[in-house]
Amino acid sequence: MNADTPFSANQDVLVDANIFYAIGDPSNSQYRRFRSVVQSAGVVCKLPQRVIGELGGPETDRVRTALDEGWATIIDVPSPTDGDAVAASDIAKRTIANETDQPEHEVEKTDAILAGLAIQYVRDRSTAGVIVLTDDKPAKKGIENAVRAQGYTDTIAVHGLEDIIGDDSGDSMRLI
Repeated sequence: MNADTPFSANQDVLVDANIFYAIGDPSNSQYRRFRSVVQSAGVVCKLPQRVIGELGGPETDRVRTALDEGWATIIDVPSPTDGDAVAASDIAKRTIANETDQPEHEVEKTDAILAGLAIQYVRDRSTAGVIVLTDDKPAKKGIENAVRAQGYTDTIAVHGLEDIIGDDSGDSMRLI
């Protein structure tokens, strides 16, 4: 477990589907470490409806366990009403499209929405800060670019799973 977790109880934590794919099901050691870090920090991971859909619905073991234990909750993503949030989603989408050499209209919507949602949470909820968790490198770069362009680097951070639970090579499959 990483003692230097970026989590604090007064922050909102928005989670992309790839984090839940990476930690696996509740019997996986990465799942258990992630749950422990989240619970120790006193945060509740916010899973947008679109993320839940990507994970196969709220009844999958990994999601149901997190919801039942209270360290995750499903959120409805409001229509972006804040100009900065809309601009952030557009910046993220453009960045992701450039990083992946695909047309903007083909970029995964959830990845771009997370950038705008983070800004909207800071503005609407007066939260101390927002952490966006994603292991998708183009999405991470897109969200970071959007946050920087909109001037929210002091209140929004983007992290990957390794930042939360560290790197334990014993959890990984090794190719020889």
